[in-house]
Amino acid sequence: RKSRLSNADFSVVEGRVFLRQLSSVEEPSVLFALFEFVARHGLKLSAETERCVEAALPKIPHSDAQALELWAHFRRSLILPHAGAALRAMHRLGLFVRLFTEFQAIDSLVIRDYYHRYTVDEHSFVAIESLHALRGPGSPLERRFRDILDGIEQPELLFLAILFHDVGKGMTTENHISGSLEAVDNIFHRLRLEPVDRELVRFLIANHLRMSETVMRRDIFDPKAVQDFSESIGTTERLKMLTLLTYADIKAVNPEALTPWKAEMLWQLYAAAFNYLSRTLDDQRLHADSPDEEHLKQVVSVVPSDVDSRHVRSFLEGFPKRYLLTHSPIDIVSHFRMYERMNGNQPEIDLLRRDGYFEVVILTPDRPFLFARVAGTLSSWGMNILKAEAFSNKAGTVLDTFRFSDRFGTLDLNPTEMERLKGSLAQAICGEINVTDLMQKKFKPEVKNPKVKVEPQLHIDDNCSSHSTLLEITAQDRPGLLYGISSTLAELNCNIEIAIIDTQGQMAIDVFYITRAGAKLGPAQQGEMHAALLRRL
Repeated sequence: RKSRLSNADFSVVEGRVFLRQLSSVEEPSVLFALFEFVARHGLKLSAETERCVEAALPKIPHSDAQALELWAHFRRSLILPHAGAALRAMHRLGLFVRLFTEFQAIDSLVIRDYYHRYTVDEHSFVAIESLHALRGPGSPLERRFRDILDGIEQPELLFLAILFHDVGKGMTTENHISGSLEAVDNIFHRLRLEPVDRELVRFLIANHLRMSETVMRRDIFDPKAVQDFSESIGTTERLKMLTLLTYADIKAVNPEALTPWKAEMLWQLYAAAFNYLSRTLDDQRLHADSPDEEHLKQVVSVVPSDVDSRHVRSFLEGFPKRYLLTHSPIDIVSHFRMYERMNGNQPEIDLLRRDGYFEVVILTPDRPFLFARVAGTLSSWGMNILKAEAFSNKAGTVLDTFRFSDRFGTLDLNPTEMERLKGSLAQAICGEINVTDLMQKKFKPEVKNPKVKVEPQLHIDDNCSSHSTLLEITAQDRPGLLYGISSTLAELNCNIEIAIIDTQGQMAIDVFYITRAGAKLGPAQQGEMHAALLRRL
C-alpha cells in the first residue's frame, strides 16, 4: 500500500522507499534528494533502491555544478530530524565515502579502550542524533540545550563540524585535530563553502576539546578561568555552537558518558561565558596601532593594492573587537569601501540576499533614532528581524547590520523591491519619512499565538562597562519588538553605543550598551527607562 509521502521521484510502500524510475539515481540531483527524503521522514530504502544506488556510484560526475547541488541537499539533510539514518544509509552503500573520501580513514575504526562504545564513524552519527533528540521531550536541563540549538543561525555548519571533527583519528598526523583540519580543507573546497563558513567550522573542529577540558580541569566558578575560556572563544555565536558540539561529543562516547553532573557543569560554563562575552563588549575596543592584534593583521592582508592599509586601520579604530570576530576580512574590506563612498550625512546601504535570509548593512554618521528607524522600516515592510548588531568607531561612524526573513515573500517574489526597500531605509534614516506613520499604516503583526510564553525580563548593570550602562532584555520574540524597544530608548534620549540582538526559538535576547548625554545613566534615569520599557513590552 502506497503512502501519502510518495512523490514524483519516490514511492513509499510499507515504510520502504522505492524509485519510480530505477535509473533516476544516476542523476545526482535525484540521488541527493533520495537521502534528503530519508533524512526528512526516517524511512528505509528498499533492497531494489539500494542496488540502484550502488550501481550508480561510479557514474557520479565531479563538477562545480554537482558540488553546489551536493551542498544544497546535504545542508538540508543535516538539519532534518532523521539525519543520522540518512548518513548511515549513505555510508553503508558507499556513497558517503565516494563523496567524502576523507571519511574512509575512520570507517569502522575502533578506539581500543573501555570508555568508547562506538567506532569513530558511528560516534559522529550518534553525536548528530543526540542533538536532534533535543527536539523531543526531555529534562529541564536538556530543554536548556535545546533552546541554545533553536538560537543557532546556521545549524548545518555545526552538524558539518560534528561529522568531520574526528576524521583525523584515522590519519598519521601529529594529533587527530590537525589531521581533521587538514581533511576538511579539501571538503570545504569540494562543497564550495563560503570563506566565513569555512573559518567557523575550522574553529569548532580546532577547539572541540577545549570546553570539556575546561569543565574537567579548571574551576569554572573561578572568574579568571571563565575569562580565559571566554576570550579564547570570542563570540556568543561560537560559544553556542561549541557548547552543543561538546554536549554531542561527550554524549556519543557511550550512553553513560554525559552524566547529569557533567551536563550541569557544561551548562554552568556556557552561562558564565555567555555572561562574560555579553558584558565586556564595550571595553574591548580595537586600537589601530596595536601590533599584536591577529585578526587586524588578517584584514590588512586582504586589502587591495589600491587601498592604503592605514586608512583601513583608521576606519577600524574604536570598533568593538567582536566586529573582527563576526565578519570575514573580505566583508570588512567591503564595509570600508562603503565607508569611502559616504557623502556627508547620506547613509551607505547594501542589501544582500543570503542563503535563507536577507542582510542589510548600513554605514552612516550617528544620529538620534537611527537604530529605531531601521528596525521600524524593516518591520513595516513585513520583515522579521532575526539578528542585528550596531557598532560605532572612534570617528562616530555607525555600522548597523540587520539579518531578517521576508515573512510575505515581498523581495523573493519581486526582486526589484530590494532597491525600493533601500530607498525607504535611506529616507527613514535621514528623517524624510515618518517611521511611526509607516508602522501604523503598513505593519502587520503576527496573528498566531506563541507555543511558549516568555515573560519580559529586564536587567540593568552599571559595573560591566567603564562608560556605558548595560541593558539586557529577554522577551517574547515577535515582529515589531525591536522597533518598540529601540524607539522607547530614543524617546528617552538614550544613545545606543553597541547593540547585539539575537533570538533563541521564540525568545528574544537583546543586549544594549547605552549612554545619555555621553555618560552612564543615573539611578533615576535607569528607573525611568525600566518603567517605560516594561510598559512597551
